[in-house]
Amino acid sequence: MTLTLAHAQLGTAMLLFLSAAGVWGLASFFLRRGITGNYWGILAVGEILILAQMVVGVVLWIDGARPARTIHVLYGIVAAISIPGYYAYTRGQDDRRASLTYGLICLFLVGISIRAIGTAT
Repeated sequence: MTLTLAHAQLGTAMLLFLSAAGVWGLASFFLRRGITGNYWGILAVGEILILAQMVVGVVLWIDGARPARTIHVLYGIVAAISIPGYYAYTRGQDDRRASLTYGLICLFLVGISIRAIGTAT
């Protein structure tokens, strides 16, 4: 498997995983629940996927491969800092509103992933 293929497959996995995480967060909000330990784990795995995607992207960049549009890099940076940024901003709150916000952030990251895939080639 080439690094380019790994980067593409990680992007697809990230898109699907963050879609499920977004739906989970919204469902928790509408069921009047805060963030549980399970959802923190889901968010952590989502962030790990994003960081793995970023590491492979950096290796590709160092190896000389460049995306068709430079904004692709910005999408990666935004994806990497969104979840930890909100966590830092709210100091780890786990109430019902946080479920809504993390769900929306995950769906936003799905949109960012779709745009990043579109700007890669």
